[in-house]
Amino acid sequence: MTAMNKAAHIAAELSKDTGYISTTVHIDPNKWSTRRRNIVVGALNDGMTSCGSDTAYFIDALTQAYGGRVQTMSKWDNSITTDCVKEEEVDNLIAYTCAWIRLKAARQSDHFEYGMYRLESFVDLVSCGVRPETIPAPEIKGKALSSFIKQYLKSNEEITQLRQDLAQKIERGEQLTINLQAK
Repeated sequence: MTAMNKAAHIAAELSKDTGYISTTVHIDPNKWSTRRRNIVVGALNDGMTSCGSDTAYFIDALTQAYGGRVQTMSKWDNSITTDCVKEEEVDNLIAYTCAWIRLKAARQSDHFEYGMYRLESFVDLVSCGVRPETIPAPEIKGKALSSFIKQYLKSNEEITQLRQDLAQKIERGEQLTINLQAK
C-alpha cells in the first residue's frame, strides 16, 4: 500500500476510539499502481492471494464488504481462514495440520524455534474440542502451498461470480464503496 495520507491517518486514529461505529470508504482503482491492481484482480479471480499484510487486509475487507471472501496469505499471517474452507474438508485440514505440527515438534524437541508455541497451542485447542477460526498453513514453499490450500477452499458459484464482478469493476476503473464496521 502507498503511504497513508492525512485523511486515512485521521480515519485510522478515529477507529481506535471506543465510540467509533463505522466508516464508509470510497475507493478509486484508477489511482492504484498497475502492480496493486494486478494483485487485487488476480486475488479476486483466483480466490486466493499471497501478498503483503496491508494488501491482504485490504483485499479481505473489500471482498467481505461485497459479500465474497478471498483466502489471503501473508508473511505475517500464514493461516487459513476456516470460513474459506469447504465445510466437509475442515476436519480433514485440521487433522492434517495437527499431524504436521506434531511431526515438526518431534523433530525439534532438542532446540527452541520461535512460533512453535503458537502451533502447539493450536493442537491443544483442537484436542480440547475447540473448532478454530484459523488454521496454521503448513510450511510448504511457493506454488506448492497455493496448490495445497486450493484443494480445501470453497468453490461456491455465487461467491465466485461476486468476486469476478468486483474484479471487472476494478478493471473498468469504477469507484468502489465499502463500509468498515467497528469490531
